[in-house]
Amino acid sequence: MSGPLEGRVAAVTGAGRGLGLAIAQTLVERGARVVAHHRSASPDLERLGEARPEQVTRVGGDLSDEATAEAIAAAAKRFGSFDVLVCNAGASKDQLLVRTSVDDWDTVQRNNLRSAFLATKHALRVMMRQRSGRILYVSSVAAFYGNPGQSAYAAAKAGLTGLSMSVAQEYGHYNVKAAVVAPGILDTGMAERLAGDRLDRITERSLGRFEGSTGQTAETVAFLCGPGAESVNATTVHVNGGVKYP
Repeated sequence: MSGPLEGRVAAVTGAGRGLGLAIAQTLVERGARVVAHHRSASPDLERLGEARPEQVTRVGGDLSDEATAEAIAAAAKRFGSFDVLVCNAGASKDQLLVRTSVDDWDTVQRNNLRSAFLATKHALRVMMRQRSGRILYVSSVAAFYGNPGQSAYAAAKAGLTGLSMSVAQEYGHYNVKAAVVAPGILDTGMAERLAGDRLDRITERSLGRFEGSTGQTAETVAFLCGPGAESVNATTVHVNGGVKYP
């Protein structure tokens, strides 16, 4: 399929549902070949793979396990290159900090930060050899403003900024670029679990009318994967409508 991303190979982690699935679908629509990672079964992702078998390959597994990161890189290489990695996989266990168990804290760090580290490590090994590549980290508005009950999640997502900035500096001479995308509250995924009053308080901080569109955020990520974003590097792109300071 022709499109602005034709010829590019992208891997999307956490592509089984929510924003990750929307990103994978958008990249495919724009012509990219996509390695779609998922941890658990996803009928929607299966349908995408069956509809576009020449463009989509699926890799299952826990991304906090290094073998899964290796499998993603290997699948991209079978497509012929590894042009873009979108680190979207994540999880949240919302609780007040004093009630957060060590196990829950570690689970959140493992699913959000360790998984990104491992995916990046093995993507870089391919990108360094081909002397080009782009890595995008999907963060959250919580990483920059905090959110009551999300200390573990906010800390893990904030860690992605340090990871991205370091990758951009360490591997810039290989023509590898890195950036963070920080969505606000979306209309799918983890945001669906927020109580109505809590969701209202968050969206009221938007400077404009913010719909929380997963599709719009996926479009932003797709743009950053393409030729029009060659100069976007070592920065964060906020997709939240603008947020009022408390």
